[in-house]
Amino acid sequence: MKKLYKCLWILLGFLLIEEMAHGQKENVALWGKTNQSSIYEGFYSGLAIDGLLTSWTHTNPETNPWWRVDLLKVYRVNRVTITNRPTFDYRLNGAVIRIGNFLDIYSNTICGVISTLEAGDTATFSCGGMVGRYMVVHIPGDQKILSIVEAGVYGYLAGNRAIGGATIQSSTSQNWFAEKAVDGNRGLQQLYTGCSSTLNEADPWWRLDLHDVYRVNKVVVTNRNDCCAEQINGAEIRIGNSLENNGINNPICAVIPAIPPGESYSYSCDGLDGRYVIIHVPGDQKILALCEVEVYGYLAGTCLKRSFVKLLFHSSKDLTDSTMRENVLKQLGSALADRGITDVTLKWSQTPKQEVMRKVNDKRRCDTRQ
Repeated sequence: MKKLYKCLWILLGFLLIEEMAHGQKENVALWGKTNQSSIYEGFYSGLAIDGLLTSWTHTNPETNPWWRVDLLKVYRVNRVTITNRPTFDYRLNGAVIRIGNFLDIYSNTICGVISTLEAGDTATFSCGGMVGRYMVVHIPGDQKILSIVEAGVYGYLAGNRAIGGATIQSSTSQNWFAEKAVDGNRGLQQLYTGCSSTLNEADPWWRLDLHDVYRVNKVVVTNRNDCCAEQINGAEIRIGNSLENNGINNPICAVIPAIPPGESYSYSCDGLDGRYVIIHVPGDQKILALCEVEVYGYLAGTCLKRSFVKLLFHSSKDLTDSTMRENVLKQLGSALADRGITDVTLKWSQTPKQEVMRKVNDKRRCDTRQ
């Protein structure tokens, strides 16, 4: 009987590659709103997205200075570019780049760290499809100055498209403004400050302008959590591009029979195209209150291509560990970005399995056995 012994461990996994064939390849930071921890003389935060290499931002010397761009919507960020100033280039040393949905800097995820960057040079950092509305650059430490010539953020829209949209409603009850239904807060803990509401009237409506035409897959509506949950009963969700009759003439996505107090219900719109999302309650003496409206879909005309790839990894690491798997995806994302392939999302479609390759002594070859 031939003697077998362990030769090599191979980790086998299946990878899902999602590519936005007509996704946004522009620097989405250019349309964002910027801010920074302080301003030295006239070197304000917007200079980092003015497209010029002859101007830059500049904070005062301080503890943990930061610069932030609000992308206005949630993006899946593939890469970030940072251009350093032509003088005093060391001021960017140690800067940390973060992506996320939080105004608290440290709650966001680290995309990269700028150890050093030569004067006038641009560095690219792969973020591997991190999801966030904000991109933040900060330097930990005391008596630091943060100065940036240009910042770029590249990716495509992800998550709730309603955030950053423009809202209006047929009337407003006290301070229950229309925009509170798209503030990212479902309002259940802060009912009277986190929800929208109309007055008691005939055919009240609420409308969201997404600014672009989207193919809407679903709308999620969160109902109020107090006395009057039944006010949502019979509400119509409409999607379309028309403002005729305040948008109420657009196609119906769904009718809401009822939503229990404080609950969030999802309604499929089967890919309806539209710039506007309208919620309308037909009838007399009606009130429309919304604690949150979420909209999910893709820009109309965007094609999402999916590919499955079977990969073999020669590795001493245990890829059944989620952290190790994420590190592999980040390395693959960086390799693709180096080749100009940026608008992709990498995911494991299943957990990698372990295979053992054994060597047959007398033939000096490896025999694969599960």
